[in-house]
Amino acid sequence: MRLIRIHYLDASAIVKLILDEKGSGELREYFGKESNFIATSLCFAEALGALKVKRFNLKCLTDEEYFSDCDELMAYVAGGTIEIEDIEIRDRSVFDEVETLARKHNEGKPKDKTIDISDAFQIVSVKRNYFSQFENSDSKPILITGDRPLAEAALSEGLRVWNCVDEPPPEEVKEV
Repeated sequence: MRLIRIHYLDASAIVKLILDEKGSGELREYFGKESNFIATSLCFAEALGALKVKRFNLKCLTDEEYFSDCDELMAYVAGGTIEIEDIEIRDRSVFDEVETLARKHNEGKPKDKTIDISDAFQIVSVKRNYFSQFENSDSKPILITGDRPLAEAALSEGLRVWNCVDEPPPEEVKEV
């Protein structure tokens, strides 16, 4: 029997699936071999926003590249390759937990070592999800990110993390 492994993609990882950036090749190879990829609705929207910035502010993408890249992301969702998970953004107790987590991981740190509210929502979402209850380390969800401060905060919160920019991909799931 093959163990189920859930993969959470943060916005930086989603963008790396589409654009050529550091870590993109390794992530795409892993993405092609594995399954069960989830992105929170907030991270997916953030990834679309990152593409918007690259098109309209940084001017690194043409109109055609921008629309094609957004279409590719939507195809992943429409085809079920990436499942979108709604987060409890309207629940005040969830937001309080998110804010507390962000403040905890930002206290006394320089700006480039901090996490934002979206990052904290990502951590809380993975911690609260049903799949996070798996005790077997091979079955625990993996948060995939290219954001070092997010990776460090998630690790310190007990999550399993793959920083696709700085680390090799996780090993394949073992058959049991």
